[in-house]
Amino acid sequence: MGSSKIDLDDLDLACDAVQDATNLAIAARRELPPEAIVRKADGSVVTAVDVALQVLILSRLEMDFGPVPTIAEEDLASIGGKPAAEAHCRRLLASWGYEGGEAGIQRALTSGGLDASTRGVEFAWVLDPIDGTQGFIDGDHWCPCLALLRRGEVIFASNGYPTVLGGMLLSAAKGKGAWWHPLVGGESTRAEVSQAALAPHEPVRVVAPARATPSQVRARTEVGLATGHACELVDSDSQAKYGHVIAGLADVAYSRRGGGPGKYIWDHAGAVLLAREAGAWVGDTDGSDIDCSLGRRLGRNDAVICAARGLGPVIAAELAARDRAEGFGRHARADT
Repeated sequence: MGSSKIDLDDLDLACDAVQDATNLAIAARRELPPEAIVRKADGSVVTAVDVALQVLILSRLEMDFGPVPTIAEEDLASIGGKPAAEAHCRRLLASWGYEGGEAGIQRALTSGGLDASTRGVEFAWVLDPIDGTQGFIDGDHWCPCLALLRRGEVIFASNGYPTVLGGMLLSAAKGKGAWWHPLVGGESTRAEVSQAALAPHEPVRVVAPARATPSQVRARTEVGLATGHACELVDSDSQAKYGHVIAGLADVAYSRRGGGPGKYIWDHAGAVLLAREAGAWVGDTDGSDIDCSLGRRLGRNDAVICAARGLGPVIAAELAARDRAEGFGRHARADT
């Protein structure tokens, strides 16, 4: 399948692809027509920009690394049957200098369907061309997210964060730290998450969705208060919520599985490595690692928790207690 051709020394090329895609999406968002925003069959929102970015990024990756198994969010059905959205997607690609033609578009939108264990796969890409599409539409937080798995383990990630620290690319390779790169170009700086304990008077800053419901606000406030500190909520969504912790703009971000089948891998895989390489605490409610080897969903994990300031264990314990009280989590599933 060509996956053995990846040279890890060439992953700067993947960073370049994400950086270019993020900057193109920033420009495309300024002139996003209503007809380019549609609903998928599952009811989730998608734009022509999401699909165009997937085509662009996967085509760049194939050109630089050859064909590699891929897990990606978008496919032919994302905007298929929506002529105005399809036309806008093709106009974007043409304006970006894309030369792959219809065959290339078809290939990029049919190549991301890997949905099986990746433990026996030498390399596999994980791509969400725009994580946080609603935020992209509304002008809130969003980010293109790319990760590389090697036999099911995340070994590289590059996320574009246009709304964090003035617009940054954050990239990491396993064991080599995480690095901020300005989207407009310039000096790179190392990302470092503080694990120094909060002072008694300091509040804990917990990420909540930008469009949080009252129950979400209440729950996150209670989780924050469980640390013994006052709690302040920080609005963020998508993998940008983890970017806020890495940037020192928040102390805790998490995503709970609840009663669902498991979170989609493309919403978390890159940030798991980026946060860990920056020094954040990353894990599940029992402290175990996030298993990214099962295909399209994180089927073994009850939550993805990212924490600074030594708060990981207490947040994990609080979320585990909530799972038990609400009948969620692995213990509940084991009883069914």
